Amino acid sequence: MDPLKLLHRTDKWYLGGGNRLQWAPSFPQYLDSPGYWDPASYYNSEIGPLFTWTIVNDQGVEIPAKCGKREWSPDALRLKFQCSGDESQIEIIESKCILPNDVALSSLSIKRKPGRKKRRLHLVVWAALANGVEGEPVWLNDVAARKGAVSFTRHSAQPNRPDVVAACSLGIAGKARSFSVLSSEGGSIPPQWSLTPFAEKFRNGTLPNRIQTQGAFTSGMLFIALHIVISSSDQTASIGFASAPTSAEASGSLALVLKQKDPARLSALSWKDHFSSVPMFECSDEHFTRYYWYRWYGLRLNTMYGGEGNYHSPFVCEGIGYFRAPISYSAPCHMLENRWMHEPELARGSIQVFLDNQRDDGGFRGYIDVNYFRQEMFYHANWGNAVTQLDRIHPSEKFLASISRGLERYVRYFDTERDKEGSGLYDIINHYETGQEFMRRYTVVSENADRENWGGVFRLKGIDVTVYTYELKRALARVAERLGDSKQSEQWKSGADKIKEAVLSQCWDPKSEMFFDVDPAKGTRTGVKAATCFYPYFTDIVDERHLNGLNRHLLNPGEFWTKFPVPSTSADDPSFSAEGEWKGKRMNCPWNGRVWPMTNSHVAEAMAVSALRFSNPFFRRKAAEFIGKFIRMMFFEGDQNRPNCFEHYNPMTGHPSRYRGIDDYQHSWVNDLIIKYVCGIRPDDLTVTIDPFPFGLASAKIRNVLIRNRFLDVTIKGKRFHVRIDGSSHAESTIGTPIVLQI
Repeated sequence: MDPLKLLHRTDKWYLGGGNRLQWAPSFPQYLDSPGYWDPASYYNSEIGPLFTWTIVNDQGVEIPAKCGKREWSPDALRLKFQCSGDESQIEIIESKCILPNDVALSSLSIKRKPGRKKRRLHLVVWAALANGVEGEPVWLNDVAARKGAVSFTRHSAQPNRPDVVAACSLGIAGKARSFSVLSSEGGSIPPQWSLTPFAEKFRNGTLPNRIQTQGAFTSGMLFIALHIVISSSDQTASIGFASAPTSAEASGSLALVLKQKDPARLSALSWKDHFSSVPMFECSDEHFTRYYWYRWYGLRLNTMYGGEGNYHSPFVCEGIGYFRAPISYSAPCHMLENRWMHEPELARGSIQVFLDNQRDDGGFRGYIDVNYFRQEMFYHANWGNAVTQLDRIHPSEKFLASISRGLERYVRYFDTERDKEGSGLYDIINHYETGQEFMRRYTVVSENADRENWGGVFRLKGIDVTVYTYELKRALARVAERLGDSKQSEQWKSGADKIKEAVLSQCWDPKSEMFFDVDPAKGTRTGVKAATCFYPYFTDIVDERHLNGLNRHLLNPGEFWTKFPVPSTSADDPSFSAEGEWKGKRMNCPWNGRVWPMTNSHVAEAMAVSALRFSNPFFRRKAAEFIGKFIRMMFFEGDQNRPNCFEHYNPMTGHPSRYRGIDDYQHSWVNDLIIKYVCGIRPDDLTVTIDPFPFGLASAKIRNVLIRNRFLDVTIKGKRFHVRIDGSSHAESTIGTPIVLQI
C-alpha cells in the first residue's frame, strides 16, 4: 500500500507541505505553464505569481515549450514539456511541490535527444510582482541579490487590519550566470517571455546583473530574473521560492533545499512520513480505501504549524484560500480525525489555538488570523465530544487540566449570555454563527434573519447549539472526575441533566415525533424540519420512544432519505432547493436543501449511536448504508480514482459545489467513521470494543491503531474478524458479536 501511488490522478493540482505556504488556486488559468503563475497562499493571504521559467537562445529569443501531460499525487505535480522549432529534441519534465519549510520547488529534468549539433541555450527563471508604495494593496522592499538568489519583503495590505508580511527569496541551484531586477510601469501579465523587459535586456547570453527599482514613480511591477546555461547534454535544475516571517529564515530554507542533489524527494519523504503516522487501512471497497487516504492527504494539506503571532499551537485549517485559518466550527472535526494519529499534538492543538486566543467573555473566536482577530465572528461547535474522544485514545490528565479552565469559561459564557432566562436551551442570534446560513429555521422567527450581519439579529433556541452545550457539560463532568474533583463533577452533571430535561420537554414534539428549535418569543416549537433536528440522537438524551422519529423522518425519501442523503433542510420544506437557490438566487453557502458533509458526519453518528444504544440491527444496517452513500457521494461521477470534498452537494444528483472552487474542505469527519464503524474500533474510558458494522465487505484490514499506548490490528474477511494486540493474535469473532478489550 503506497498512498502516493493510490491517490495518483491527472485532474488535480493542489500542493502543500503542511505549513504556511500552499498552492491551491481555485480556478487556475495557467496549470499547463511552467512554474507557479496562478497565485499561492501564505497563511490566508494570496501571494503570487511566484515564478515561471523560459528557455531562450543567446539573443534572448524564446524556445517555446508546450505541456503535453500533467500528473498529480500529494507530493508533486508533474508536467511534461516538449520544445518546438529548431530545438524540438528537448524534453523537460517539471516536478512541482511545496515543501514543509515553505519552499515552492520546481525540479527540472532536461533531456536532449541525439541529433544535429546542439546550440548553447539558457534557462531563465523570472517573476513579475505587483509593487506599490507603502499603504497600497501590495508593496515590496528590501530587494537584494546574493548567492544565486533574489530576496525581498512583500507587504500585503488588508483593510482595517495589519499587513501580512512575508520575507521571500527566489533562487536557482548552483551559481547563477546572471540576474536582473527591473522596475516597470504596468499591471499583471501572463507568463509570456515576450512581455517582460528581459526579452530586450537579455543579450549575448547574459542579463544586466543590476538591481534597478527606481523610476518616476514606484507603483507598477517589479521584474526579477536569474539565469543559468543549459549544457549540450542532459541535466537537472532546481528552482525555489521561499517564504517566511524573516529574511534569514526564507534565505536559509531556500539554500537548504537548493543544495540537495534531488530536493523533490524531500516532498515524497515528508508525505510518506505523514502517512506512516496514521493507521494503515485498505479494504475490498476501493471507494473506502481511497477516501481514507484522501482524507489524510486533505488534513495534512491544510495543516499549519506556524509558531508566530496568534498561532502558538499546530492546527488544521478549514480549507484553502479564505478558509486557511483556524475556524472554530470545524476544529472539533479535526480533533476527531487527528486523534487517530500516533502523536496527539495536532489534535490537541486544534483546541489549544482557540484557548490561547480566548475572548474576555469566555467565548471562542470564530476565525483567527495570524496577526488579527475578527471581533464579530463566532461559531458554535461540539467541543465536549471532541475532547472526550481524544482523551480516550491519548489520555493525559495534564492536558485535561490545562484546558479545563478555558472550557469552563466557555460554557459559562453560554449560561450567562445565551440562556439568560435559565431555560436549559441556548440561543442562536444570527445565521452565520451556526455555520449554517440561509435556512427557514431562522426566518420562521424573523423575516430579516438572512441578512448579512453578525451580532444580534434574532433569537432562536437552537437544538444543535443546545446539544453541543449538553455534550460539553457532560465532558466537563468527566474531566472533573478524572482530576479528582467529584463535587465539581456533580455540578456539571446537574447542569447537563437540566439541558436534557429541557430538550425532552420543550424541543420534542410527540405528535410529529421530531425534535425542533424553539422560538423563545412565543415559547413554541418552530416545526421546521432540518437535519440538525436529529442531533439529540448521537447523545444519551433520547430513549426508545424517540426511535420511530428516525424511521418516520430521516429514512423518509420525501424528507431526508434522498438519493444522496441527507439534505440540510427537509425536501418537503417550502424553501427547499436541491440546486442551492435561496429566494431565487444561487448562494455560496445555502443550507435550505444542499447536502453538507459536516451535517452528514453528525447524522451518521446519530444513526450509529442509536443503533448501538438500543441494540437495533435495522439501524446498524441503515447506518452502514448511509456511511457508504456519504463516502461515494464525494467522488466525481462516482469514479473511485477521483475523490473530492466540497462544501456541499446536490441531494438528488450528488453534484458538488464546484462553482465555489473550494475542494478539500475539512469541516466534517470521515476517517473517524471508517475506523469506528467500518473497522469497528470504538474506545471508551476503560475498554475498547471491536464491533464492525455490516458493510458487506469481502475484506478489510487496519493496522497500527494506537490506543492508550497499545497497537491494535483488525482484519475482516466476510462475516468474520480477527483482532491482534501489539502484533500478537488476541481474539476472533463474527460481525454482530463484539470483542471487548481491557486496555
